[in-house]
This record gives sequence, C-alpha cells and structure tokens, in this order.
Amino acid sequence: MNHIFRLLTLTLALSGSLDLLQAQAPVPNLEILEERAFKQAAAFINPSIVRIETVGGQDRVGKLITGTGPTSGVIVSRDGLIISSAFNFIGKPSSILVTLPDGRRFPAQNVATDHLKMLTLLKIDAQNLPVPLAIPESEIQVGMWSIALGRTFDLDQPSISVGIVSALERIWGKAIQTDAKISPVNYGGPLVDINGRLMGILVPLSPGASAETAGVEWYDSGIGFAIPMSDVLKVIPRLNTGKDLYPGLLGITLTGNGDLSTDMQLDRVRYGSPAQEAGVKAGDTITHLDGNAVAMHSQVKQVLMNKYAGDSVSLVVTREGSPDPLSFKATMVEKLVPFESGFMGILPQRASIDQVEAGVGIRFVFSKSAAAEAGLKPRDRILEFNQQKVSDASTLALLVNHLRPGETAELLISRDQKEQTVKVKLQSTPHTVESELPTQALPSRTAAENQKDKIKTGHLKEELPGSESTFWAYVPENYNPDYEYGLMVWIHPPGNTMESTIFKEWKSICEQRGIIIVGPAAQDIIRWNRDETEFVKEVVESMQKRYQIDNTRIFLASHRDGSEFAFDLAFKYRELFRGVAVSEATLKNKPPETDPDYPLSLFFVLNAANPLNQLLQPQIELIREMNYPTVLELIKNENPAGEYLEKSTLEAIGRWADSLDRI
Repeated sequence: MNHIFRLLTLTLALSGSLDLLQAQAPVPNLEILEERAFKQAAAFINPSIVRIETVGGQDRVGKLITGTGPTSGVIVSRDGLIISSAFNFIGKPSSILVTLPDGRRFPAQNVATDHLKMLTLLKIDAQNLPVPLAIPESEIQVGMWSIALGRTFDLDQPSISVGIVSALERIWGKAIQTDAKISPVNYGGPLVDINGRLMGILVPLSPGASAETAGVEWYDSGIGFAIPMSDVLKVIPRLNTGKDLYPGLLGITLTGNGDLSTDMQLDRVRYGSPAQEAGVKAGDTITHLDGNAVAMHSQVKQVLMNKYAGDSVSLVVTREGSPDPLSFKATMVEKLVPFESGFMGILPQRASIDQVEAGVGIRFVFSKSAAAEAGLKPRDRILEFNQQKVSDASTLALLVNHLRPGETAELLISRDQKEQTVKVKLQSTPHTVESELPTQALPSRTAAENQKDKIKTGHLKEELPGSESTFWAYVPENYNPDYEYGLMVWIHPPGNTMESTIFKEWKSICEQRGIIIVGPAAQDIIRWNRDETEFVKEVVESMQKRYQIDNTRIFLASHRDGSEFAFDLAFKYRELFRGVAVSEATLKNKPPETDPDYPLSLFFVLNAANPLNQLLQPQIELIREMNYPTVLELIKNENPAGEYLEKSTLEAIGRWADSLDRI
C-alpha cells in the first residue's frame, strides 16, 4: 500500500470523510494517524476480549508441551457464551477460569468443540456482557488492515499485532489469512478491521493436517488464520446444544496426484462409507458436488472439507455404460470403517531388474492363505487378475489392494507352460510371521567386481553430501546391482548408536535376505530432534540413488526410546516406509488411519517378564483393530542386562522384513 493510499484509508477510518484531505491545515504525521487508528480499533473491541486460564490436565500432547500461560477468548452473547480456539484446551484441563476486562473472574464450563474449525464454546455465569460488532463478510477484502488481539497478563490493554488480510477462503474455504503475528498468546482472540469490527476468531490451522496441534508450527511466521465471524455465528447454536462437531467424511479417493489434478475418476469408494451406501462406485467420474461443477481435485476438497458429520452432499457422476449422468445424495459421517485390503498370500519372484517376462512369478505361498487354499504353488505365474493383465508385482498388488477380505478374484495363471483359471477368496492380512520362509538366493558378486564398478560394499562410514551429518551403512559384500535389495533404516536409541552391535547381529541376516542397513546418527547423540526427520529421509534417498532398493521393502528398526522417533518418521513419510520393527517399545499415541495407497506393517518385540510391557499389549490390539498388520513377539527375559535381542528374534524380524512385498 503506497503512502497516499495508507493516508486516505486511515483518515477515512478516523473521520469518516475527506475533510482532512481538503483542509488547508498541515497534514498530521502518518505514524501518529496509524497509532491513533490502531488504538481506537483495540479500544472498540477491548471490552469483549477475555483472558482464559486452564488448570490441570495433560502437560504434553504428542510432541507438543501444552502451554500453562493465559490465552484469549471473545464474548459472543450477553449471557456468558465465549468462543475460543480449541487449541487452548487440548490438554483437557480439569478447570477453566475466565477473567473479564473489568477484573471479574468466573469458572467456565466447556460446552462443546468444533473439531472442523477448531473452536471451543465456553459458558460463564454472567449477564449483560458486551458483544462485539461483526463486520459483514462481504466487506472483508484482501489488502485491508487486520489487527490481531489477545488478552494475557495485562487486563487493561490487549496485546496487538497489525497486518493486512493477505487471502480469503484459505484452508479449503475455512479461513481468513493475515500476516499479523499469530501465536498461542492470541489464539482464540479476535481479528478486527481498522474500525474495531470483528472479522473472525484466531486459530492455528494447516492445509494438509487435521490433528489437534496442526498449524501451531506456523506461529509468528507471517501466516495466520481466523475463522470468519459469519461462520462462527452459524455454528454457535449447534455447539450450544453441548454436542461436539466433527469433520464429515464421504469415503472416496480420486485418481491422479495433487490438488491441481483434473482426473476426476474415483479410484476407491470405501467399504461401508456414505458414498458406497448412496450407490457411488469406483470408476465413476465426479462432475458436480452440491450443484457446482467440479473439474479439479482442489474444488472437491473445497466442498467436502468444509462439511460436518451429519451434513449431506449431493453428487453427480458419469458411469461407463450409463448414457445419462447419475445423481446421488449422501450424509457424511464422523468415522469410516477402517480400510482393509484383501490378502492373497504370495511373495512375488524377485527377478533381475533387466529381466522381462509376462506376469508375476510366485516365489512363496503363505501357509493357510487364500493362495494356498486355491492351490497356487511356487513357480506359478499370474498372468491376469479379474480379466486385467498383470505386468509386474506392483500392478498385481494394486489390483489386490482394491478388494476387501472375503471378495473373490479370478486368476489366469501359467503352470508348467499351461494356462489355467483359478478362483481365490481373499483373506485378511495375518498378524503372524511365517516360521519357515526360505531365502531367495541371488547370484553373488565378489568384492573385487563391485570395487571395479566403484560400488562400495561392506561396513561404511559416510557423510551426507552438502552436510556435516553422518551415517553408517552395511552393504553385503556379495551385493549384486542387477537385483533389488531391502533397506533397514536403523534409528538408534538416545545415547547409544549401537552400531557395532547392529552390524554384528544383522550381518548374516542381511546376506541371506538381501538387506542393506543404513544408520543415520543424531546430531546430538543423546536425543533425536523432530527437525532431523528430513535428514533421515535424505539419507534413505541417497541410498536409493547409489544402490538398487526395493521400495516395498524399506523399513525402520529401533530399540527402546529410539522407537518414538521411528514412528514419527513412518507416519510423516508414508510413501517411503513400508514397515516399522521396534523392541521394548510401542506406540505412545494412536496412529493415523491406515492409508490404502501406502500400507504399513508393524512388528513389536516385548519382554513378557516385564510387567509394564504386559500393560502395553492392549494397545497392540487397538492397533490391529485399525487394520494395521501387526506382529507381536513376546520374549522371556532375553536381555536382562540391557543387551540387544537374541538370534531367534532377529531372524523372525528378518523373515518379516523379507515378506514386506507380500500380496
């Protein structure tokens, strides 16, 4: 905004006319006008901003330490309703105290929370409270002044941060964006215009995450969000009934990648979802949502991600074989039936990367699996799956992944150079490891051959290019670059890299199972920092560039306190990791919903002699209920002196890792 425009805006805000510009008197100093305008806006809204303090509750949510200082809220009714950010209450405090600008203090009741827009409604026993004036949403424009306020320690004056409205309908249509500084101090406070009229309520939000703490990492970054007051006022009557509101889920995924994709065909329609119950099918192409044409993934998100559970949505789709568009109506739900892929029960043959052959060869058939019951055998080749040609293992896995346990598929296979048809009734993925899983012997290369081709093998010490961060690796001396290998990413526990132990104990397993080890080292050996996840990812990517790595057999392994960081990595980079194996540890927080595109298998080793570990077993069952394939290996006092695992347990993890490419 140039000098003249800012002067015009401020003068209009203060006087409501052009008299000052037309007057012959000297023009007041611009800084004085700005300061006066900001103070007047703050004074106008000030009586409606309250201070909120919480007592008790959790001191940590995930990795975030919950704040103990005061936060902010805004009065929204004369009889004591107050709106604030849901972030202020994620620790589930035992009591909430609200202090009004005049110094009166009240206990507050948590009425309900809006988990879509991250708002919480409070109630205090007070009357005749000042309710702020809201600006009509149609008057909010990009580029206009925006003032973020909060009330913390000083009751007389609110905290003030000034910026402009930098965007509208952000976070899929939910929020106003401002560059005023936003932080936990003013979460729940008001965003106002230059006249002190209420634009919205300040909340942390993220475009790609929906957890309780999503968006907090952006505070004071120049990007802040506020829920428009028009939307807040619409939702208050629903919250005032005492029922929490949740984001609505329809149960569809689209083909194509990225929000700008124009491929509107449905890749999946989740079993038991509102979309399936309404009659929508995989393969349909969406053309309209709620009467509006949609031609891009972002347009679909703009509609669906602004709805609550219980809201309805209308869909118009085109379907192959149907001459006319089809219309459906679905009621969105809070939770979907957990995704569960069908399981056939085979390991695909691992051929040379240059070998081209029709279909997918079977290397191993799991005992008591659907494949075993259908009579499939090692060395059979699967040519077609439900009349669709199978070119490689990833294609076959994707086709199986689209079916549920209990559904039947027809296979065209080749056995002894003769084709035949076989029907397979898919099962659930087992929570066990095959006790007898033969290794697949790969043609070996000598160290001299690899050295000639400048391929490093053996126990290596490396430094990430362009960085001072280090890692170690073990590449089997018989490594053959014509075949793909699994990759174990070792996340060491705090204070001990365990490098010599892991190298010694895993060396023979790696040689037998075709596994490479890489062990990133934390910058501070006594702990892993969350910002080191990118470093670990870069280490994995560097190994992928140097060696032939099977993307379906990249897994994380850790011991005791290193396991928490391993799970952070697994859930942050779902597209990269296919398994997590941890010992003497389990998940501290509920995992995210299973992802059909990026299946993740888990392996837990717990000492049955430790009474604390016995308390962890129910958590394993909850994880299994979420349809994560989860192996639990109970050991009996194998490592009383804090040593690592015995050979039998390590071999079980090796067999599990060797079967991560199962179909």
